[in-house]
Amino acid sequence: MCRKGLGDFFLKAGIVDQIYEIEKGKKDTYSRILQQLKNEKVDHLISPHESMRTVLFCAQIKAEHKISYKNTWNFFVFGERVVRDVRLPDAMRQLSLLAPFDPELKSNLQSYVATARPYLPSEQGRLSAPPSWASMSQRAQIMQHQELFEQLKNKFQLEGFEDGKAILIFPGSVWATKRWTEEGFIGTGRALQQQGYKVYVMGGPGEESLAERVAAQIPGSVSLAGKTKIIESAQLIARAALLIGNDSASTHLAAVCETPLIAVFGPTILEFGYRPWSAESYVVQKNDLCCRPCGKHGHKVCPIKTHVCMKDIPAEEVLRTAGFILR
Repeated sequence: MCRKGLGDFFLKAGIVDQIYEIEKGKKDTYSRILQQLKNEKVDHLISPHESMRTVLFCAQIKAEHKISYKNTWNFFVFGERVVRDVRLPDAMRQLSLLAPFDPELKSNLQSYVATARPYLPSEQGRLSAPPSWASMSQRAQIMQHQELFEQLKNKFQLEGFEDGKAILIFPGSVWATKRWTEEGFIGTGRALQQQGYKVYVMGGPGEESLAERVAAQIPGSVSLAGKTKIIESAQLIARAALLIGNDSASTHLAAVCETPLIAVFGPTILEFGYRPWSAESYVVQKNDLCCRPCGKHGHKVCPIKTHVCMKDIPAEEVLRTAGFILR
């Protein structure tokens, strides 16, 4: 079960066999799914979501085993409850929901907590690679859809993807304070374009204006924001030389595609657990700020009205990391 609009990606990437999409705020979609599941035999219901609405929803589904994270009030629904270990990256926290049925996974998780340093970037900003048993790569499955890529290539007259010269910039984020500056993205895009790369500015619905403003300031760049579905974006990301974005969905999708990425972190920090989960993940951030982090998700407006966590990251710093990746 997922939010409306995401299911197509899960199906075409070969991750699941069937999807049920929910429209948040619309009660009838919940009741419709419950009706569809009424006669289904469910062996394991696994829920990484902890809201009361989700718990009450799961309570109405008949399943032999119900698994979620442990808290003080969901015991009446879930027979198996796993401690949500905040020391683990979130990808591993979600994997831990399978630990009650997999002793080897449980042992691996315990060893990882004791020895790994998932939030300590190298001097170049590179994060440690996930262990093979915890990889979330879907690159092979995504790359199988060559026909879909060819359709996109012809539709948008795409260049650079087949000779390693395409770079994708995602300047948007749901939370305004998690966005690096437009000037930063523009300066980075211009420099890369001058080095012979083809820069595409991308984003989801609602980010079209931002993407078009950025693309307009990068001579030769093109905005594709709002023009591709998630599975289509994945086709382009998987074939790009580099993706540059914020602490947002774009960098996580790049991690799934195993595409080298640079994530610019501002109000949030790696220790929250939501780092990009791949071997080619790099982070650029302003360290040693007393105001950081200012919240779990960021804010619409900087609480101290400076936005120094993003404004003080120059394009040169991101370009330095990009040069290390593209050398």
